[in-house]
Amino acid sequence: MTLPARFPARPIVATCRSLLFSLIWIALSLTSPRAQTPPRYLGGGITAGMNFHDLNVPVYRGDTLCGVFQSGTSILPSGFLTFEMPLGEPTSSLWIAPRIHFAGLGALISTPAIDPANTRSPVDSSLVPVTRTHKLDASLLALGADLFVKYPLTSRLFLFGGPSLSYLLTRDANQTEAITDPPYAVFSPEKTQIRTLGSGQIPNSTSLLASVSLGASLDMPLSEKVMLAPELSVCVPVNSVRSDYRWRVTTVALGASIKFNIAHEREIEVVHVEPPPPPPPPERPRSEISARVKISGVGVDSTGAEVEMPEPQLRVEEFVRLESYPTLSYIFFDSGSSTLPVRYHSLNADSVVAFDPTSTLSGHSSIEVYYDVLNILGKRLHDNPTIRITLSGSNDGHEAGGMELSKRRAESVKQYLSTTWGIDPKRIRTEALELPRNASSSETKEGTEENRRVEVTSTDANFLDPLTAQTIDRTMNPPKIRLRVSLQSRLPLVKNTLLLHQGSRGLYYFSSATAVQDWRPRPEELPTSDTAMVATLMLTDSNGSVAEASDSAHLEQITIKKKRQERVKDKIIERYNLITFEFDRAELDIRSQHVIADIARSVTENDKIQIRGYTDITGERTHNQQLSEARAKAVEAALRSALGQKASSVSFDTQGEGQLNLVDNRQPEGRFLSRTVFVQLEKPIQ
Repeated sequence: MTLPARFPARPIVATCRSLLFSLIWIALSLTSPRAQTPPRYLGGGITAGMNFHDLNVPVYRGDTLCGVFQSGTSILPSGFLTFEMPLGEPTSSLWIAPRIHFAGLGALISTPAIDPANTRSPVDSSLVPVTRTHKLDASLLALGADLFVKYPLTSRLFLFGGPSLSYLLTRDANQTEAITDPPYAVFSPEKTQIRTLGSGQIPNSTSLLASVSLGASLDMPLSEKVMLAPELSVCVPVNSVRSDYRWRVTTVALGASIKFNIAHEREIEVVHVEPPPPPPPPERPRSEISARVKISGVGVDSTGAEVEMPEPQLRVEEFVRLESYPTLSYIFFDSGSSTLPVRYHSLNADSVVAFDPTSTLSGHSSIEVYYDVLNILGKRLHDNPTIRITLSGSNDGHEAGGMELSKRRAESVKQYLSTTWGIDPKRIRTEALELPRNASSSETKEGTEENRRVEVTSTDANFLDPLTAQTIDRTMNPPKIRLRVSLQSRLPLVKNTLLLHQGSRGLYYFSSATAVQDWRPRPEELPTSDTAMVATLMLTDSNGSVAEASDSAHLEQITIKKKRQERVKDKIIERYNLITFEFDRAELDIRSQHVIADIARSVTENDKIQIRGYTDITGERTHNQQLSEARAKAVEAALRSALGQKASSVSFDTQGEGQLNLVDNRQPEGRFLSRTVFVQLEKPIQ
């Protein structure tokens, strides 16, 4: 197939150049000052077009039909210049949007050969069929104009479309034939697998292509004058590339344009107008502010209801309190470990000399005292050289190491006592148990934790006695202060504070006082002198006016020394803590009986005895309430029995408190310390 020579394109290029200059001149002429408000955009863009070729061009060799070119695709860039102008209101009317475009429409089109052909095998010279492919490499470059209009769907989203007319600057093609199988076959006489059948201008090709386009674009402002507009469009042909056969090119294009608003801004004539004189300043609002504060005391009557005392006589009184802390005979270990947990307080050999449990631990909570149990036991062993103890190590029954782990735990406690406190190792016997003798339930996580322990026992009945320390308690009567505040102000308040103080010492501060403020002081916050307690309310409004009000209450300090000098009635508080109850049990063991006997010897005529039973937080609440009551009643019965006839001269207040989480129950020692009964003696002194 022979194609004719390429059609010359120079006159057409000159014509298109003239058309481009004319379009720019028209755009600039439309930007005259007569219409300055609507935007007028001039710009250009690029697109990537997917070209779909639909054709039925046959391939002949002589009179033999060798194949038919039917379809092909390509992706080629295109560019365009555009001018856009609304015909009315920009957001609701049509826009004219003519373009000049330069587009690539070519493609590589292939079709298998359908006519038979043979070649000779180099092995046996037999005829072997040959598979061939015909390829048409079409080069189509178009320069044209688009008569587009746009319609706004929103203020930024547009539909656009219209007819286009393009002139084909090039409409050339190169046709080849290639052997694809077998690989050794070649054309003769070329001796190659690819041969050219023809090249040049496409026969019977048209120079003008007409089409219709439809698309959508989105205006995205980059600045006040510059717009970025991505777009998507489809261009459908009206006529064919060839006049004798069908050859249509449909293009789907994705691209974007940059557009510049070339419309002149409307010049606004500025008329100078003298501003009116400023209005006179508003009259400053008058301040009306008043304040009042009143101190009251709040106590509790016999029914438990609050009683408010408008003119309180405040008393801060000191009492001697003897606190009896339990000596829990267990040291608990972490799972799989024989190292003493860090929660147990450890000393070094140099500091044990200064350790005095009765003074060092005075005023501490029971759990804080318990974490010094190794030092308490070390101190007692040091002070009593004849005492011998047994350390029984155990595990939870499932830990790796078993009896060997139990043995290491006992040896760990023994090492601390011997190296830190200097106790002769011969005085400390160790043994290993699988489970403790009085094991907790292994069916719960808590019980399993409680079985990982070392138990301390001794033949000396007094070795594990409670630790007794004397402290001074300070209480205030009435125990709560109530401050009643009344205030009035015409203007908003910028400051509203209430200070409770005693001389120069501030007791409590309220940053925003309300109608009622309550203060229940902690022991360390209690007043320390006989100076009157004063409440001062300070107010400041938005006008800067200030109001202040105050009230005072008489306060008396009643110290132990003063009570002794003036021979006034006094009392001593003694508290005992019995930690001998096993899990879910209310029976008293020998150690508890020993402590109860000590309590009975301390009871005197007219003492008030308060007994409170408790449990840990595991288990059902109703059952724990009943268990705490059973423990309290068991202690009362044992104490009455120990008092004998003296029991009739004292009063008992016995009850169970249930599970109150007295100590952090997450650790096993906290749960053991919660399985307890508190006994408090209030001893009157004349």
